[in-house]
Amino acid sequence: MGHSLKLPQAQLTFRKPLPEATLLMTAGGRPPENKWILKIAKGFPVWCIDSGIQICRQTGITPARIIGDGDSASPEAWAWGKSLGVPVEVYPEDKDYTDLQLALLRAKEMYGTATAIVSGVWGGRFDHAFSNIQSLAGWEALGVKGIAADESEVLLFLSDQDTVRIKAEVMPDIISLISLSNCCLGVTIDGVRWPLQKAELQRNLPYAISNQPLAGCQEVSVSVDEGLLGVYLQWRQEK
Repeated sequence: MGHSLKLPQAQLTFRKPLPEATLLMTAGGRPPENKWILKIAKGFPVWCIDSGIQICRQTGITPARIIGDGDSASPEAWAWGKSLGVPVEVYPEDKDYTDLQLALLRAKEMYGTATAIVSGVWGGRFDHAFSNIQSLAGWEALGVKGIAADESEVLLFLSDQDTVRIKAEVMPDIISLISLSNCCLGVTIDGVRWPLQKAELQRNLPYAISNQPLAGCQEVSVSVDEGLLGVYLQWRQEK
């Protein structure tokens, strides 16, 4: 098991080892830039989650698996996916779990532990985005390490005695820390305008947002002693 994960815009190195299996999942929110998804898709199997099939269709990426109920994908994209001869798991619209949750469950069944990089999380309906983020956060304790990512926004999760080093040629413009458990203890962040040392962050008072890397800095380190911490990164895109 390695400790590093390379995204097109940054390298993430964790103190804890990452699962051996890594999957790229495309969901139905704001689609990533074609250049970004084509670059990251070279390294990992791609699972399309319902209307996430449209991302693969428009970029010519052949997915390894398609999962969903087909209710939000266009008929043309869904038919294209079925024509590829890859595994297609179709679920009824009336079901207990969301399509992303079904994909995470399937990943756990197949691999035991895995890293799931999910693109197409941001944008769209708030309830969808919130459910997706909470699902990725909740699966952290079950052995599936979730990362929501595209070219402009990344959200990763740290839990209990973990650290991440974020390195990039172009560092994110914004770094925010959000407690996803009732509180996070021993939160430290270095290489930023407003550093923290062994701080306590409360879920109901999320003040550690909109931090900025120091000028000229190409590495930021974040760690947490106890709790589940969300680390949010944003790169502002040129208009």
